[in-house]
Amino acid sequence: MPDAAVPAAAPRPLPPPAYRWFVLLSCSLAMFGNYYVFDALYPVTPLLEKAFGFTGAQVGLLDTAYNVAALLTLIAGGVLIDRIGVAASAVLFGTIGAAGSIAIAVLPAVLPGAPWVGMMLGRFLLGIGSELFIVAATTVVGRWFKGKEISFALAIQLLIARLGSWAADKSPDYAKSLFGSWQPPLLLAACLGVTWLCFAIVYATLEKRATRLYAVSRPGATDKLVWSDLVRFDLGYWWVVGLCVAFYATIFPFRTFANLYFIEAKGLSPEAAGNLKSILPLLSMIGMPLFGLLADRIGKRALLMAAGSALLVPPFFLLVGTSISPTILMGMLGLAFALVPAVLWPAVTYLVPEARLGSAYALMTFCQQVGWAGMSWGLGLLKDASHASAAHPAGWNPVILALGALATLGFVFSFLLWRSERGPKSHGLEAVTPAAHVENAKEINPA
Repeated sequence: MPDAAVPAAAPRPLPPPAYRWFVLLSCSLAMFGNYYVFDALYPVTPLLEKAFGFTGAQVGLLDTAYNVAALLTLIAGGVLIDRIGVAASAVLFGTIGAAGSIAIAVLPAVLPGAPWVGMMLGRFLLGIGSELFIVAATTVVGRWFKGKEISFALAIQLLIARLGSWAADKSPDYAKSLFGSWQPPLLLAACLGVTWLCFAIVYATLEKRATRLYAVSRPGATDKLVWSDLVRFDLGYWWVVGLCVAFYATIFPFRTFANLYFIEAKGLSPEAAGNLKSILPLLSMIGMPLFGLLADRIGKRALLMAAGSALLVPPFFLLVGTSISPTILMGMLGLAFALVPAVLWPAVTYLVPEARLGSAYALMTFCQQVGWAGMSWGLGLLKDASHASAAHPAGWNPVILALGALATLGFVFSFLLWRSERGPKSHGLEAVTPAAHVENAKEINPA
């Protein structure tokens, strides 16, 4: 007798929409903790200067330690994520990030003879955990959301993540009682770091459960940097890289020193300085989805990048040379912080063939981290050389003017890109989603 046919296994159902959005929520809440821990250091820098005598160069190098860890992440982190999986990676990097947040709050007290070294170690650990977790979180969105949902899902994730930055900036206001010394605010950040890990575990649990119950796609291969491709990118791509480096090497180092600047140069209280600085992430998290939708509707991507870059320039020169309200100037910076990232990262998909997007994004991010690290350290050295302090507010002027000069360079790159897109070798950045790019376009999380 012929063997009886073995019945085929019933196909697994797709995960319910509520399940997918709950996955996104758990991952996004982990990102909230991630962003809070990163930005929680900056409102504490005046207290660190007072307690330990940190110099401006040392404050800048705390960012550089994070950046160095991020650069190592770009080289090796993607391979590790691909080997152990997204769920395990989220827990691993959440653990490292939480350990870094605890080290930042504890090691300076445990190592009284070397508080700066202890904090450097904590920031280095945070850089490893934070940057690799962001890679994993972006992979989560791409795995669980497709088509027209992915842009909205990325916007929601970034909105919740940047709420963490906003909450950290506002902490001297709503947690004023903690700012009598340097450690209590950082212990609060460490608690948020543990919360980050907890939500990473929640996400990993949901992910593993889904692989047993639902038809869930496998994560794609991790993008890697292909060195032989680096000399073959189009000139338009390099204009975007130049804008990326100049833009982020202006915004992020400014956020590093903004609390000190507003307190010492403008005579504001720590609470008022934190409120001013919080305008940047607040406008960014509101504006990015709106500007992304605008770019999809009207095209004009190169023009929008030029407009955003132009907005970034005047506030730095006006902070030094006029008495215009800092609130207005921070509003301009916040709009630039929303507009440029919303258009810059997706623009690469128009400038680079799909097969080389991994190398393109890896190289651009690598350059961004190098520029950010160098500028943070350089501004710290400039602050020390200019003797910037509450007793000598004018010493801050060279620091702010240096930021204005770098912002101007970013505008030059955006102008060159806009001009190239008006010529015969246009890549379609100004068009409304050219058909040739619809299928090839990739979404990423604009950090």
